Amino acid sequence: MNPSDYTLFYNSATLTAFTADQLWALFGIDIQTISIEVLNYQGFYPVVETPITADTGLYTATPVYTVVGDIADQTWIYTARPVPTAQSYATSEVKATANQEVSDIVAISGYSAETLSAAGAALEVDRPAVYQTVIAAEQVVTDQLALDVAAIAAATTVDEINNIVNPPYGVISTSRTGNDFNDSSYITFYSTSLIEDDTELFIPGTSTVIPYILPTQFNGTSEAFNTGDYLVQIREASTGLVLADFICPDSPTNEDVPF
Repeated sequence: MNPSDYTLFYNSATLTAFTADQLWALFGIDIQTISIEVLNYQGFYPVVETPITADTGLYTATPVYTVVGDIADQTWIYTARPVPTAQSYATSEVKATANQEVSDIVAISGYSAETLSAAGAALEVDRPAVYQTVIAAEQVVTDQLALDVAAIAAATTVDEINNIVNPPYGVISTSRTGNDFNDSSYITFYSTSLIEDDTELFIPGTSTVIPYILPTQFNGTSEAFNTGDYLVQIREASTGLVLADFICPDSPTNEDVPF
């Protein structure tokens, strides 16, 4: 092992990690020439770093180091920031995201924001379809923003806020047969603050709730859909917060659908 291949070095006496420059300035250790055996003897261990996976606007991240042989593994402990601090940060984040989405819609349309604003001032029945399509897409974004801002303001924990700003993502294996929902399950599910067990599927068209129940996860349900409406929402079961949605495919076997 070559110490110069690493950028951080954990000291077991001070419980602190140092950069190569700090090792030289503070301890006179040159990682370009020192052997791993001598480095370890002096109480230093090259760090195998891991990325921070939580949103640092919502959580503080504190590194923890565990010596394993001649190296140190790095992990992180996440601590929620105060709820008001998290709410302020999250509100700014969802606004910025929505602003960018609307800007992208306008850019793709080829119309200027001023043109769309002028068209939006007209009654919808009098509005040319070429404008209405773009304005409707913008409205979807702004409506969701209003819901997100309200949900952030009403949240009582940082985990709730995180699920709004950084909703879970993954892949679900699912399908339907006509209007019947078939047994479905997650292939992957990623979240820093929510577990699979606290999710449910909701079919708005028929107000059907499909709870998470092992071993199947989401059991099949007859006549779960109205013909032509195959939208499925993934919700946080404890709060009803919509985390994602997808269109359920009509297929003889389950398909992998990202969310």
